[in-house]
Amino acid sequence: MRYKVLVYFFSIIFIADLFYMQVVKHSESSRLAMKNIVRVEPLPASRGVIYDRDGNILAESYPVFMLLVYPALFGKEQRDFLLKSGIVSEALFKRKYKRHYGVIRMKRLSREEVAMIEENCDKLPGVRVKIEPVRFYAYDSITSHVIGYTGEISEAEINQKKLPLQKGTIIGKRGVEKRYDEFLRGVDGVEYWKVDALGRFIGKAEGLKDIPPVKGADAYTTIDVKLQRYVDSLFSKYRRGAAVAINPSTGEILLYYSKPGFPVNEIVYYGNDLIWKDLVSSPDGPLFDRVLKGQYPPGSIFKVITAAIGLKEGIVNEHTRFKPCNGGIYIGNKYMACWSRHGSLELIDAIIQSCDVYFYQLGMSIGLPLFSRDAREMGFGRPTGVDMDGEKTGLIPDSAWFNAFYGRRNWGKGVVANLAIGQGEILVTPLQVVKFFAGLVNGGKAPVPYIVKKIVNNRGEVIYSHKNEYEQLLVDTSVLSLLKKATIGVVENPEGTAHWIRLPDIVIGGKTGTAQNPHGEDHSLFVGYAPAENPEIVVFVVVENAGHGSTVAAPIAARIIKRYIEERRLING
Repeated sequence: MRYKVLVYFFSIIFIADLFYMQVVKHSESSRLAMKNIVRVEPLPASRGVIYDRDGNILAESYPVFMLLVYPALFGKEQRDFLLKSGIVSEALFKRKYKRHYGVIRMKRLSREEVAMIEENCDKLPGVRVKIEPVRFYAYDSITSHVIGYTGEISEAEINQKKLPLQKGTIIGKRGVEKRYDEFLRGVDGVEYWKVDALGRFIGKAEGLKDIPPVKGADAYTTIDVKLQRYVDSLFSKYRRGAAVAINPSTGEILLYYSKPGFPVNEIVYYGNDLIWKDLVSSPDGPLFDRVLKGQYPPGSIFKVITAAIGLKEGIVNEHTRFKPCNGGIYIGNKYMACWSRHGSLELIDAIIQSCDVYFYQLGMSIGLPLFSRDAREMGFGRPTGVDMDGEKTGLIPDSAWFNAFYGRRNWGKGVVANLAIGQGEILVTPLQVVKFFAGLVNGGKAPVPYIVKKIVNNRGEVIYSHKNEYEQLLVDTSVLSLLKKATIGVVENPEGTAHWIRLPDIVIGGKTGTAQNPHGEDHSLFVGYAPAENPEIVVFVVVENAGHGSTVAAPIAARIIKRYIEERRLING
C-alpha cells in the first residue's frame, strides 16, 4: 500500500513537471522567441513646412535614403565594408558611431551607394537602408540665422527638454526651427519587422499593426524672403553686418538678415566635422547671429534717445541752446571733440546735424542716474521679447556698473557725456533700435518684434496665433512729434547727415550712426522709417568696419525701404 502511494505521488510530480515543460515553458519560450525575432523601428515624422509672409516655402522635408547602423549587430566586417567602399569616411564614423546607441542615422545615401549596400546585404547585418524625411532650406545661407536648421537630439538636450524623446530624434537646433520645434516636429510612428538570428530584416511582423507618424504643423512667418534676397545682394561687397526691419504698427519682422550666413543644407546633408571646423574657426563668425546677439555702440543714433530723455524730464525743449560748438569742448580737464564746427544750435538742428558738443552738454545736464534709468525704460539694456532663443540685452551702464568695472575713484561724471552720443561702454542690439523707433512713429506704442504669425495643423486648424504686444515709451505725444520732425530732417533737410539718400517720391525719417571700434575701422549704422507720414517699415542696418553711417549703411537702408514699399504697392494694388 505504501509503495502504491509513493508511485502515485511521483507520478503526479512527473505529470506536473511535464505540463510545465510542455505548456508553461513552451508558452514562455514562444514569447521570448517572438521578442527575439520582432524589432520595433521608429517611423520619423515629416516636419511641418515653414512659409514666408507671401506663401513662399522657406523650409520643407522630403524623403531620402538613410543609412542606419545597429551597433548591437555591427562588427568589424561591416565597418570595413563601409569604409573601403567609401560610403562612410573615417571621420564621420568616429563622430557618429556610439556603441551604446540602439540605432544610428549615419548619413544620407546616393542611389549608387544604396545599390552597393543592397548587393551585399547578406553579409551586412546591422546595416539597413531606410527612406526617411530630411530637411531642405530653399534659401540656404540667406535665411540661415532666422530659420535655423535641424539635427539629432543630444543627450544634454534630452535631459534639458524633459520630453520622451529618444536618441536619434530630429529636433530644431536654431532659429524658428528651434523656437517652434514642438509644433514643427510632429509625432513619430513605429513599425514592426521580423528579423533573423543575424538581425537581418526578413519581412513585416504578423499580427502587429504599424503606427503611422503624424506630420508636424506648418508655420507661417512674417519674413519677406524677396526682400531678404535683395538685401543679400546689397551686402555683396561687405564681409560682416546685419539688417532687420519691422512693421511699426504690429511688430512683424519683415527682414532678418545676418552676414555671413552658413550653409544649412550642407550641415543637414553631411553633418561633416570639416564643415563645422571651418565655420567655427572663420574670423567672420558665420555662426554668430548679429540680429539677435550683435551688441554695438549705437553712435549718433542714440542722440535721439538722449533727446527723448531730456524732453521727457523737462531738461530741454525744442528751443534749448547750449554753449556753441567750435569743434569740441572741455569737460573737466578732458577735451571732447566734435566731428565738425556747428556753432549755436537748437535741439532739432542738433539732431539733424548730429552735433556731438550739443549732446555732450545735454548728457551732463541729464546725469548718469536719470540717463541710465530712462534708457532702460525705453527698451535698452533688456530683451525686446522677440520669439527667438538666445537674445542679448546690450548694456546701459549705471553708477553701480562703473564702480564694479573701474573702481569707485577711477571714473568721473563725464562718462555720461560719451554715453549721450552713443559711444563708450553703451551697447545696443539691432532689435532694440527698431523697436524703439517703431514706438517713436507709432504714437509711443513700441511693438514687441515677432517672426511667426500662426501655426496650422494637418487638419487646417490654427493651433497657434500670435497676439500683438506693445510697450509704452512713456513720453508725451508732443515729444514724439518733435523727434519725428527732427529725424525726418536728417534726410529731408539739406543740412541733414543723410540728406543725400533722399528719395523723390518717398519721405524717409532716420538717423545716422558711426560706432567707434577699438579693433579696426568704425562700424556704419543707420536706422530709418517710411513713408514718414504713415510708416510701414522701420529698418536698421549695420555694416561692420565700413566707416561712417551716412556713406554705407544709410544708402543700403534707403534701397531697402524703396524696394519694400514699391513691392507692397504692387501687391496691394
